[in-house]
Amino acid sequence: MQRIKLVVEYDGAKYFGWQFQKGQASIQDEIEKALFTIFKKKIKITGSGRTDTGVHARNQIVHLDIPDYDLYKLRRSLNGLLKNDIVVKDIQNSAPGFHARFDAAARRYRYYISQESTAINRNYVWQVNFPLNITLMQMGCERIRLNRDFQAFCKTGSDVKHYQCDIFESKWFFLEKLLVYEIKANRFLHGMVRAIVGTLIDLGRGKISLNELDKIIESKDRTLIKLTAPPQGLVLEEVIYTDQ
Repeated sequence: MQRIKLVVEYDGAKYFGWQFQKGQASIQDEIEKALFTIFKKKIKITGSGRTDTGVHARNQIVHLDIPDYDLYKLRRSLNGLLKNDIVVKDIQNSAPGFHARFDAAARRYRYYISQESTAINRNYVWQVNFPLNITLMQMGCERIRLNRDFQAFCKTGSDVKHYQCDIFESKWFFLEKLLVYEIKANRFLHGMVRAIVGTLIDLGRGKISLNELDKIIESKDRTLIKLTAPPQGLVLEEVIYTDQ
């Protein structure tokens, strides 16, 4: 058996997230079905982390163990079998003990917002058609970066042992005509980025103050968050490993 690493891009609009869910379409299930067709047996794959329903990924990292097989041929076969909203961008041999999730040092997400109505990009941005105080939102970003406990931003009922996350970057910037929130951290909780983005948008449109943002963070109470950003604007951009 050889352990290999895949780099996978996907449009998550039609899927109930990365992880297998019985009776629901998931990215993991689609790839495992394609592998079964090729190898005629069940091959389990492990991703660097879960993405929620409707969320996209530009560079999701996956590891799996397969019998000896030509990797160029495998990539072509997988892309021939997969639907066109899932693409295997790269396949490489990896160290036998490589683990896509546990070896990851950080993940980088971006959330894309259009302040103008758009038809073509409507499935990949959140259309926000009210004025925003970007300066205030940048100040809110710094509050996020300095925080470590994100219980207030985690979906209720999530099965996690703790809510501690180390935030390395948290910022807003413009990319062409889009407003983009970028966050890099060692780990993310269920629904965390979308809850942060929604709260920062509420800050920028004057629905909450910086003091109220501080109170939300300190409260650890998810019910205090009134606005959660929709999934279509969120993209897993990069997974960082210490050997890169």
